[in-house]
Amino acid sequence: MRSNREIVLQSVVKHPGLRFHELKKETSIANGTLQHHISKLITDEDIIAVYTDKNPRYFQKGLEDDSAVIINRLRQNTTSKIIKSLLKNGCLSFRQIVKESKKSAGTISIYKNMLLQDHIIVGDTDECESCPEMANKIKYRLTNPSLIHSLVDEYGKSSLKKSADNLADIFLSLK
Repeated sequence: MRSNREIVLQSVVKHPGLRFHELKKETSIANGTLQHHISKLITDEDIIAVYTDKNPRYFQKGLEDDSAVIINRLRQNTTSKIIKSLLKNGCLSFRQIVKESKKSAGTISIYKNMLLQDHIIVGDTDECESCPEMANKIKYRLTNPSLIHSLVDEYGKSSLKKSADNLADIFLSLK
């Protein structure tokens, strides 16, 4: 029989980027016991906590920082919609991102800026094969679509589908 510590560690490895309450639901371990094992795993450097604002997400030690940031953003509803749209289309203007995501321009502006700050997307006026009519206009594209593809391939079926907006759509769009 596996110990609670092993259960927590295996859940973090299988489902990187879970928050405490998601990990609690995944493991069915009581709050205090789970907190104890998370603290011990962090102290022993078996897992790491990556904070967004004051909220930690837990990742296995050794997961590349870029991957952790991308998984974190894929678990967020609006940023995952933006990433999904850019995976599907290659590049999009701000207006197209707003239309694709079905969110307000103000909301998209906030999350687009997060993705720019995280270096997940880039905005430029470079020519794009998929939208030649938009020459000299700012278009946004993923900085590393192959990494995002591989993360979705690796974690898409088991982990990312548990996110707020069900990333199964992204996984299916890649096949």
